[in-house]
Amino acid sequence: MTEKTVSFYTKSGCSLCDRAMKVIAAVRMDIPFNLECIDITGSFELTETYGLHVPVVCIDGTECFRYHVSEKQFRSLLLGDMVMNRDDG
Repeated sequence: MTEKTVSFYTKSGCSLCDRAMKVIAAVRMDIPFNLECIDITGSFELTETYGLHVPVVCIDGTECFRYHVSEKQFRSLLLGDMVMNRDDG
């Protein structure tokens, strides 16, 4: 099984980002995955896209979380036990 890639869109001074990173780090201790931390403040395009929505977590290019990361759901997505449906209506 190949490791998944988690992209974590963040910015400094974001308390929700700090909390989300704690969840990500805790899960990473048990489940290996590649982690890309992307500070959106370095890019106008990323700030326009994610500026009011950070933290944003994507797994293998699919957006899975905004604002809060559920540890249980994050684990399930990484293990393939759950499929993310972004059809929020």
